[in-house]
Amino acid sequence: MIYHIKVPATSANIGPGFDSIGIAWNLYLHIHVKAEPQKDDINIVNKNKINNDLFIKAFYETINYINKKPSNYTIELWSEIPIGKGLGSSASAIVGGIYTAEIITNTYLTLYDKLNIALKFENHLDNISAAINGGINICLKNEKEIYITKLPINYDFWGLLYIPDYYLSTQEARNILPQNYKREDVVFNLQKFGMLISGLLQKDENLVKMGLDDKIHQPYRFKLIKEYPLLSKEVEKYGKKIVLSGAGPSLLILLFNEQEALEILKKLENNLKEAIKGEFKLLKIEHNGITIEKFN
Repeated sequence: MIYHIKVPATSANIGPGFDSIGIAWNLYLHIHVKAEPQKDDINIVNKNKINNDLFIKAFYETINYINKKPSNYTIELWSEIPIGKGLGSSASAIVGGIYTAEIITNTYLTLYDKLNIALKFENHLDNISAAINGGINICLKNEKEIYITKLPINYDFWGLLYIPDYYLSTQEARNILPQNYKREDVVFNLQKFGMLISGLLQKDENLVKMGLDDKIHQPYRFKLIKEYPLLSKEVEKYGKKIVLSGAGPSLLILLFNEQEALEILKKLENNLKEAIKGEFKLLKIEHNGITIEKFN
């Protein structure tokens, strides 16, 4: 018996949606699970030398929670998702570990159980929710409540990403944020977030663009990304706005027309090829989230 699991990359924090919204993209962590009766243990193989510590931790945490002792499996990991770039590599590994443990124990946990296990290793529910559900998710997490919900969006849109050639730790990006905010800045973000969600639900690009401004996290974190001033100025030529993907350093442009997205991608690559060293990548929304295929 063989299983192929795919967990999508994600972008969180979109514009004013700090710790509140996540989008899944068609870039994946791949997990192959193969039953091997002749073996008496679980062998986890890292195929492209990614950091798989979080997968292993989440996998065994789930095994212990389920309280079964499976064996006779080989698990192979191969990821397309860059690490430390703000594309949810940690969330994909954790979610993948949890679902893999469910498969080999033939036990299926509630969503609430899975979220609680995931949150032991990753405090970003926005990434976790998008990796599980796909599409666009809104999340809630406080001392008493944990909840995720997927927006009813069935159309396609694209994320044009600039991925720098350096890493940025989430902790560094969080430490730069202030401890307190002005009331007017909080109100500004609430209003902008409302416009963003309304625009996404209506597929209204003008409303989405209006809703991408932020005063809570991006003005501070943009200072850590040296390419932002140049790239932001270039993107303005095409009437677009740029936001952080997660905590960065990747930068994201939301686009609602594939042909336009391809044209802007080509222009950015040509105009900035001598000025910046990172990679541009065009991704499409992944509506399905984690998927599991079973082969005999």
